[in-house]
Amino acid sequence: MKCKNRLFSLAFFLLTVSLLAAQNDVPQYTVQIGSFVNPKPADFNQLRSTGFVYARERTSNHTDVFIGGYTTEREAEKVADMLKTQGYDNAFVSNLNVDGGQSVTIIQIITVRAGDKIDWETLTQAGQLFVLLNGNQIKIVAGNFSDVATAKAQLPNIQKLGFKDAFVKNVNNALLHEVTDFETGGTASKKPLIPLDFAEKAEQQKAQEIAAAAAKKAEEQKAAEKKDAEKPTEIKKEEVPTTYEDVVVIAPSASKQKEPKLVAKGIEPVAAKKEEPAAKATAVKEETPAPKFTMPEIRPDVKRTSALELQKVLKAEGSYKGSLDGYYGKGTRASYDYALATNRQLQKYRILARHLSTPDNNAPKGSLQDNINNLWNSPSTVIERLEASKAPLAKAYRAYFLFVNNGPSKDVNTLMNEAIKAAFANNKAVNLPKFDYTATYAYYDLDQLLTHLRYIHEASAEKVAVPCWLFRKHSTTAMKAFEPKSGDSGITLQNCGGFWEWEEVQLLNAMAQDLNGQGQLSEAKFADSQSELSRLFLAPKALSTEERKALEDWNAKVWAGIDAWASRDPMLAELATALKISYYQTEVLFEDYFMDEGFDAKEAKGLGLAALKALVGAQVERFF
Repeated sequence: MKCKNRLFSLAFFLLTVSLLAAQNDVPQYTVQIGSFVNPKPADFNQLRSTGFVYARERTSNHTDVFIGGYTTEREAEKVADMLKTQGYDNAFVSNLNVDGGQSVTIIQIITVRAGDKIDWETLTQAGQLFVLLNGNQIKIVAGNFSDVATAKAQLPNIQKLGFKDAFVKNVNNALLHEVTDFETGGTASKKPLIPLDFAEKAEQQKAQEIAAAAAKKAEEQKAAEKKDAEKPTEIKKEEVPTTYEDVVVIAPSASKQKEPKLVAKGIEPVAAKKEEPAAKATAVKEETPAPKFTMPEIRPDVKRTSALELQKVLKAEGSYKGSLDGYYGKGTRASYDYALATNRQLQKYRILARHLSTPDNNAPKGSLQDNINNLWNSPSTVIERLEASKAPLAKAYRAYFLFVNNGPSKDVNTLMNEAIKAAFANNKAVNLPKFDYTATYAYYDLDQLLTHLRYIHEASAEKVAVPCWLFRKHSTTAMKAFEPKSGDSGITLQNCGGFWEWEEVQLLNAMAQDLNGQGQLSEAKFADSQSELSRLFLAPKALSTEERKALEDWNAKVWAGIDAWASRDPMLAELATALKISYYQTEVLFEDYFMDEGFDAKEAKGLGLAALKALVGAQVERFF
């Protein structure tokens, strides 16, 4: 017995040590050498074998200089003490704000050691560079990218520069230090050969001709409206009006160009054309549909709570004979498949799931929603239909299409301003955005245009769901513009497929709907759940420690309530067993989906719980 206790104590000790080691793996400490007036890189050459020296400009001539990244405060203090012996009396340890950081997508290009010669001339061709420092190790990365897909598209171009081992990953941006001329000796300011974001080049090429035709038609329509109008439209004299809290109106800089060259982020400026007739819309090739979503492959080497809980319920049910180790291997998969085929409750709900309608984006043919849904599938047809519509959103999406393909223009400004005024006219809703809809705006960046597009969605009498393609084309910018805010006036995002294509999600949804004691969800709750699922599918972001803890507490309360409910009757217990099998299998898949997106196991666990809550949270409220 004593031997067993000792073994248990030893195992617990080793587990504790390993957990502490994992927590200390983050290089969250750095050392500030001091603050200097116009420091030169050569001034710190003698320190480069100790660690990577980097700088942050504080004012026009004052710069803070730092060295290295360290996983423990003790390690950083040793470096600070060493610096003091070399005359840097003000050296001190600084703690990077890791908890306040966000997960960002980067491409790790190369890893070198402190003191090694670095070929900045070649590296800077990869785009904007950052370093991630850990002791003597220097990881040089390119970024930040809007999402994993964009980074993967860039990866081959970086590998062509000779960095064959470059790969995509997600990191905490608090650990990244921007590479400037101070770090490279002047190379950083050279123009990179690889564009920072070319994800939308292909679509721009395809739609260029239809955009030109649309611009011409918009000009003709504007002239006709001006002729027919009884009164001239009152427009402020200033071409660029005052800036408001919720928008930034950027004034064009003085240059030799007649039109400003500022364009939306991620879009190459379109070269000015000579006076020539616009190409016919029929010359435009239709866009290929987005690729069908594929199931994630479950990782057998990741130990996780979801797999352990699934193993427990499968073992209790009698289909799993292996050890409760938390690894989802072949045995766990075979046991799940067996339960799916033999458990009578799961069989029943699988049949029900086939007959339940999953959320779709179908809209009546020719409706405004249908036209917006198909803007990029049939641009020539849709643009004509939008031009014939007086709906504010029709004008707004015409403006968007022109902006994305041709950049800023007076036509874009006219369409957006007319759409804003029409959407807000006579609208007495109390939860509209705080926004001066009487002003006249000029649009020089996509962020502002999409933010105002959101306002038009909120204020429009005809409710239209925000299309999925908007988030696929501009994931970060669109999610920023349409992120949930307090006081939303019923704005909804479309169901963007993805998760709903999984049989596991459909099965869990069928069970949750049947267990919901209040019948069908209200329209508002259903819209909220679909918007959150779409957000998690299209542009997931790592959750904070507090958010993960809140989701874990929610999960524990759900199962405490369901277990109490199931204890009343054997039939209820049978239902609860089937629900657990479905729930934990779906959780495992969610986690692997998010790991495929570049998140680590801990981040993926939090996002998996968030997806489960979005999917069934409203239905299981009765068990709290």
